[in-house]
Amino acid sequence: MIGELLKKTRQEQSLTQKQLAAKSGISFVSINRIENGNPPRLSVIEKIFSAMGKRVTIKLSDNTKALN
Repeated sequence: MIGELLKKTRQEQSLTQKQLAAKSGISFVSINRIENGNPPRLSVIEKIFSAMGKRVTIKLSDNTKALN
């Protein structure tokens, strides 16, 4: 899910993975791995999206269901 969002955002900004790597300070290999489904650390995601002018926010929700 995060990998798909990363790829979409990167492509919307007409950036290659190598360009984003240079801009964010995160390696090309790491960006490629994230886009291919490997889960990243939050700090890595924050750096990558910040380099594209995006802010990362986390929304927590309660997945418990009411019992009847």
